[in-house]
Amino acid sequence: MTIKRLLYRLAVRGLEFITLRMRPKKVIALDLSSQQANNGVDLVTIAFNNANLVIYQHKFLNKFITDKFTHIIADNSTNQDTRKQLQQYCSQNGISYISLPKNRFSWSGSYNHAMALNYVYKHVIDKRKPLAFGYIDHDLFPTQRISVLKYLSQQPFYGPLRLRGQCWYLSAIMCFFLYQETHRRGADFMPVTPYSHYLDSGGGNWYKIFKYYDKSDITFPTEEILPLREGGSRHSDSLEYFDNRRWLHTINGSCWAPVANGKETLIKQLLDNILLND
Repeated sequence: MTIKRLLYRLAVRGLEFITLRMRPKKVIALDLSSQQANNGVDLVTIAFNNANLVIYQHKFLNKFITDKFTHIIADNSTNQDTRKQLQQYCSQNGISYISLPKNRFSWSGSYNHAMALNYVYKHVIDKRKPLAFGYIDHDLFPTQRISVLKYLSQQPFYGPLRLRGQCWYLSAIMCFFLYQETHRRGADFMPVTPYSHYLDSGGGNWYKIFKYYDKSDITFPTEEILPLREGGSRHSDSLEYFDNRRWLHTINGSCWAPVANGKETLIKQLLDNILLND
């Protein structure tokens, strides 16, 4: 590792150290200090600047997830109006909500997301000690009846595979773990660069967990990209499906990448149709 790279890593870990010691801005319907969840699943949404998708997602989870679960919305939004809308919705509907402190990694989407994941693991998951937990993007929706615990009945984690050279990890779009696995080995969702290969959000778990497993012994979900409308843009015109279309990822829900007009309306129509016709 070069001196420049070493200094960069030290700076990243320094910012992470500071952020992890900050208190949440607001907590709704969740006792972080004492509530235990050791017989269920904690499903955590990292919300970012789109309250409408998170509200839809909560409805989809209630409709299609068959396990006993707690939906925890961890709000990483930079838009204060979005935070207020989500806080109001969660308060009115008894949904667990945590308003994350200022994220010092605004210069990088991957580091920003990873910081939120690590913060929630330390302040929520590691205190609640659920049987299992999962991180799901705010624009990800189950479309059929699904048991997270069934995914984890034969292996300690499950999610889309990401290969980088000889390293591999699970995509932070959708990743599920038995808590005993992360409690035993630790968890780190920060990007890392082993052997000069960049592993984005979730990549740090290569060192903590995945290097101890042969990926040929692990089952991963299928992945499929289909068009939402005409046009060749992944972020504006496409949909992503996992696990034989049991999960729908509408992609770029926070519109961090440019989006042509009309996508939000098409997504709303698609989601309404699934809810009404299933």
